[in-house]
Amino acid sequence: MTPRAAAQSCFPPLAPFPTSEGTLFRVVARGPERLHLILEDETPRVLPVETRRGDVREIFVPGVGPGQRFAWAVDPDHPLLDPNAVAVDGPARFGVSGSRRSLVVAPPEPVEWKRPRHALADSLIYEMHVRGFTGGGTYTDVVERVDHLRSLGVTAVELLPVHEFNECEIGKPGLVNFWGYSPIAWNAPMRRYAHNDPIAEFRAMVHALHAADIEVIVDVVYNHTGEQGAGGPVWHFKHLDPAHAYLRDDHGALVDKSGCGNTVHCADASMRRMIVDSLRWWVHGLGVDGFRFDLSTILTPALVRDIEQDPWLAHTHLIAEPWDAAGGHQVSDWPGNERWCVWNDSFRDDVRRGWLEDGHGGGTLARRLTGSSDMFDAGPLRGINFITAHDGFTLADVVAYDKKHNDSNGEEGRDGRNHEPSNNHGVEGATDDPDILIRRATSRRNLMASLLLAQGVPMLLAGDEFGRTQDGNNNGYCHDRWIDWNGIEHDADFLRFVRGVAQLRAELRTHRFHEDGEVHWFGPDGHAVDWESTPGRFGYAIDGLIVLVNLSSETCGFDVPATCRIVADTAAPPPEDFHEADTGPLVNEGHLVVSARSLVVLKK
Repeated sequence: MTPRAAAQSCFPPLAPFPTSEGTLFRVVARGPERLHLILEDETPRVLPVETRRGDVREIFVPGVGPGQRFAWAVDPDHPLLDPNAVAVDGPARFGVSGSRRSLVVAPPEPVEWKRPRHALADSLIYEMHVRGFTGGGTYTDVVERVDHLRSLGVTAVELLPVHEFNECEIGKPGLVNFWGYSPIAWNAPMRRYAHNDPIAEFRAMVHALHAADIEVIVDVVYNHTGEQGAGGPVWHFKHLDPAHAYLRDDHGALVDKSGCGNTVHCADASMRRMIVDSLRWWVHGLGVDGFRFDLSTILTPALVRDIEQDPWLAHTHLIAEPWDAAGGHQVSDWPGNERWCVWNDSFRDDVRRGWLEDGHGGGTLARRLTGSSDMFDAGPLRGINFITAHDGFTLADVVAYDKKHNDSNGEEGRDGRNHEPSNNHGVEGATDDPDILIRRATSRRNLMASLLLAQGVPMLLAGDEFGRTQDGNNNGYCHDRWIDWNGIEHDADFLRFVRGVAQLRAELRTHRFHEDGEVHWFGPDGHAVDWESTPGRFGYAIDGLIVLVNLSSETCGFDVPATCRIVADTAAPPPEDFHEADTGPLVNEGHLVVSARSLVVLKK
């Protein structure tokens, strides 16, 4: 492979680089005096690394090429992964423990990625787990569900971590690190999500999604690594760069802002460079279109600037999860520039509380539905709106459980949010009570309609569109649990509703109502809203759409300001809950009764 091809694919500069004569191995190693390279042939070779260029150690080994298993070592009895390698050779089956070694790989042939490039105002993000989403659990299997994604109007998938991680690190029978927020090789696509070649199969998945007009966003974890705390495993940095790779306190102990035992030193110039190089590789070598940064308040303003100003990362989506496990929270004051979006957890909690809890006057819900202007000076597209995400209840569980049921996680109930806004509607968990099921169905429609019709960028959790449940577990990180695709048939009515409202949002994109539309507020009498005298009952009109909201426990009559048709009524039984274009009941200018705890969408 030529240097030109490597440059075009943004092959990480310190990744092992094979040539026709051999392979050049390089690594930043500021800690050890002595370093070895181990080549795992039939008879392993341990080679001293004697060349030092600044903080970089390097060795050229003639005759070594692609496919070579290798490791770095300070102590030859403790082989280390290469933190820059783009491939890791290890167990092929998910959940099977075994040794891992870095792998020499030739830079892939550069390609002209045919990126969809959807504007944020036109986006619908779908958060999913590669293994949990599919029946087979591989990149290839994701492609088989493309038609389902397109039927929802999805413009981008947001993949939970797809870098190499050790799913067996928990060490308890029946439990695995399913989500993958424990990276051990930032640049290497997860081996167990592939049949044979992770790089080729990941790239093929990206090509297929691009061909379906769907962008690929990956959830990246640069705030900590799978080396955990002081007593945790040693994969690389603890031996190669112990004093600089991680934050340490005045006594030299690891600082834990991630909740996972360590915190990457994101202000360190070498670590910042490694992270930016990694991002470049994922964009140009592997084809992704953007990133969601886990626990991003740990990244430091310096690294945030490096990312947003890097020319190789121009036009990529940048999404921050603007909090961390040490109390950092920067949803409203995220330091990134206008390119960044942030996960808006206030949208999640306030919309849930508005619909599921008594005593909310509606003003807060109204602000969330119309762009959270109290939070974002930069406009509604700063916020990624969501009702549910991978961590927390699924939508079906939000309306079926009052409290978390995490006993199977083996942490004695200490994990997961303790006060997650939800409402079981009278019975905890599964029930066949028809009245409760009707109320739960209405609540699901309320929440989904609020998400899809709010100003901002909506994110839908995979499986929420057809009743996926975790049986009340609001922290399913340790369970190898796949989506039950029978839900498409069992929950067909709700899936139809979701598709319909998503299509309505798509039709309104040309007007960009969710970006810069002017909102006209009115109360039940058609005049200005009196938030005190009519709590929880309001309507708003925006760009040809009228939304009537009744949070109260009683029906409410609204004076409709124009002749229009009902598009959605969350209290109506299917199929009256959603009407295709120009097929809904006509409402002449006059009075319309909205059922308790429901909303009605009208189109002029």
